[in-house]
Amino acid sequence: MCKSMFLAATALLFKIRVLTSNYKRFIVTSGEIPIRSYQVVVAATRDMGIGKDGKLPWRLPSDLKFFKEITSGTTDPVKQNAVLMGRKTWESIPIRYRPLPGRLNVVLTRSFEIKNEANVVTCGSISSALEMLAKAPYCFSIDKVFVIGGGQILRETLNGPRCDAIHVTRIETSVECDTFIPSIDFSMFQPWYSSPLLVENGIQYSFVTYVHVRNSEDGTIARKTDGKCNDVKSNSNGFEVENFSFLPKMIFEKRDKYMPHSRSIE
Repeated sequence: MCKSMFLAATALLFKIRVLTSNYKRFIVTSGEIPIRSYQVVVAATRDMGIGKDGKLPWRLPSDLKFFKEITSGTTDPVKQNAVLMGRKTWESIPIRYRPLPGRLNVVLTRSFEIKNEANVVTCGSISSALEMLAKAPYCFSIDKVFVIGGGQILRETLNGPRCDAIHVTRIETSVECDTFIPSIDFSMFQPWYSSPLLVENGIQYSFVTYVHVRNSEDGTIARKTDGKCNDVKSNSNGFEVENFSFLPKMIFEKRDKYMPHSRSIE
């Protein structure tokens, strides 16, 4: 075999290994049924309030920009991400902005039909949606899956075993809410990135990302993938970074900007 053919074959093998690794990382098998993992994106107060009278009780254009960037960015330019939402969240999006462009909009409903909408599908449950996204054609066309609301959907998914990461716009200013979600389980999730404290329209807030890990008795932090755990020794500097490359690029590259002393994260 000539050198050029050898190099081409090596490059192809490497590409196949990368694709296989990515497929395994994003799809977790439960018995014989493939199911996708996901990341949660939410804005919440300190006591995990997310809404008032069916609306956001704050106006933060920077948060909307952050949401768009984090849910739209992909590692493969020919793929797109999926956003999972309940029917009420779908209906709360102004008609001129829905479906959310550049993303597969998956609306969870058992009785509501969305007709003649491109890039929109409906599913009866979270589990059926994650199973659908693990099968062809979506397993080849969808890069990441993001759960975006509303309250009931977030209550079911926030600390779920398939949740890889939680991206929170943490509202620091006291705001009245009537809709709440559970607190983040810090025995399962550890902070990856925290922005400085920001202020917009009189609201103090920050962006915080938590990643799904496992703390064992010997102080080991483990990344959960494919129903298994890849153990790495924990230390004050954090994690074995490559295990978290599934994160959106804009978050993954900010690991060194985590500032644990800028504010308490509880």
